Amino acid sequence: MEAWQIFLFIFGFVVLIIIIAALRRKKQKKEPRQAVHTYLEHGDYVSAGRMFLRQKKEIEAANLYFQMPPDKKPLYESMILQQLGAQSAQLFWIKTGRRLERSSPDQAKMAYLLAGAHFDAVKMFIDRNNPTDAIEIVKQIPISHQESTVRRLSQYAFNRGKYPIAADLLRAIGLVDEGDAILAVAAHEFGAIERPEIAATMYDSVGRQDLAGESQEHRGEQALSQGKIEEAKAAFAEAVKAYDESNQPKNALRVEERLKKFNLLDKFRDYAADGNAEAAEDMIDEISTSFPAIAMSDLYAEIASVLERSGRPSESVTYYDKAADSTNNPVKRQGYVNALRRVGSLIASQRGKGESVATANLSEKCIVCKRQIRKGERIVSCPHCKAVAHYSHFVEWLKVQGECPSCHARLKVDDIK
Repeated sequence: MEAWQIFLFIFGFVVLIIIIAALRRKKQKKEPRQAVHTYLEHGDYVSAGRMFLRQKKEIEAANLYFQMPPDKKPLYESMILQQLGAQSAQLFWIKTGRRLERSSPDQAKMAYLLAGAHFDAVKMFIDRNNPTDAIEIVKQIPISHQESTVRRLSQYAFNRGKYPIAADLLRAIGLVDEGDAILAVAAHEFGAIERPEIAATMYDSVGRQDLAGESQEHRGEQALSQGKIEEAKAAFAEAVKAYDESNQPKNALRVEERLKKFNLLDKFRDYAADGNAEAAEDMIDEISTSFPAIAMSDLYAEIASVLERSGRPSESVTYYDKAADSTNNPVKRQGYVNALRRVGSLIASQRGKGESVATANLSEKCIVCKRQIRKGERIVSCPHCKAVAHYSHFVEWLKVQGECPSCHARLKVDDIK
């Protein structure tokens, strides 16, 4: 046999061995897949899960657990413990819980509890602002290390500003006084950062109605400074209630007198809403004396905005101007200047006597063409009956008919130009 024949024989033999090996490997890959599919078809989740674990497919093994019927799960849990050992099985469930925290918190909770990782489960619900589920798990922690675990979790919640949850966790295991102390500290913190509404709620929950009353008063003053009249009234009413409950009649009476003065504000707002600007302005000094927290500029601005909304822009200019002159706050002043520019632009667009531009879609229809008047269209009203029409339509009608199509009063085009 010649050399080239020997070489060709050896080469063919090697290629044949490679092909056989590849086919065997392919067959080995298919067999487990087919086997897992067969196991699942017959409801043999344990065997399918065991095969996943042998293939190092822990994610698939974990996902399978959440897909099987509840009655199959205890046997599956035992299989995982047997296959992985106690320590590795615990790690398996913890990794599963962390992977599912965002997508499925209920499944993550189940995984953490299978691992005995109560701390991780409660921490997850603290991060999700869910005290109900957090407390439910706390009650499942073994007594031997329940208190130490809860204290760590409470500190975790406190450090992240979740004060009510921190207190609720302590209260859940009977540490009521310590939970109340946490809320008292938190209420002080919220009072310091000008959040009196939260501080009042926390003081109330720990039975400190005296401090709750003070916080509600602070909340009322804060609302007044922001022009939130109704919120201020509600806060002062809550302050009276808190002072009554804490047996402080003097403070309760003092705040009740404050509430009575709100009649001045109600009267002022009624005058402004009715367009009686002068009467409203006459009350400003009296209101400023009774409510120092309300800026005089805000009162002028309220009159101006009511006049503007009621279609009296020329009169609103005066009060926006007074608002700008009476404030030292540069942000507020700029807001009033912007309002003046807006009103000035509106006045400039009114080219003739009675002529204007519709600032919104009107409910009235044009008395000439009977179509709805839409925002941005030039309009005019009859000086006698105030009926509204498209400007160009009304002009053409007067040129021919010489009278208003609504009230039939005699008119000329010059009467509306």
